[in-house]
Amino acid sequence: MGLFLQKIRVKFLIIHLCIRWMFRVNLGDKVIYKGQEYVVANGVRSNSWRLHGLNNGVSGWVSRDDCCKVKTLPNYINSFKSGYRFYVGYWYDIWVRVGVKQWMKDCRIW
Repeated sequence: MGLFLQKIRVKFLIIHLCIRWMFRVNLGDKVIYKGQEYVVANGVRSNSWRLHGLNNGVSGWVSRDDCCKVKTLPNYINSFKSGYRFYVGYWYDIWVRVGVKQWMKDCRIW
């Protein structure tokens, strides 16, 4: 496949993944936790989010299951843009050069 066509194919893949990304909670998203709105500041723990401005005695860490994404157009757009920056910044060149390998699909990025 020519390089130009591969770049287009990868861009469409990224757009598809970003649309899926929009409906998940991501860094920078607004979420509802115990009736209050917060912004997700960190997600390095597998089952927890750290919420900006939450003073709960454990540095703002809460269970991911206890957070609900705020369902507004700006929040969805922010998630799409965040996903796009992530995929273009870290995966685009790799996917154009070597394609998408199974181990990549097995990562949590998919």
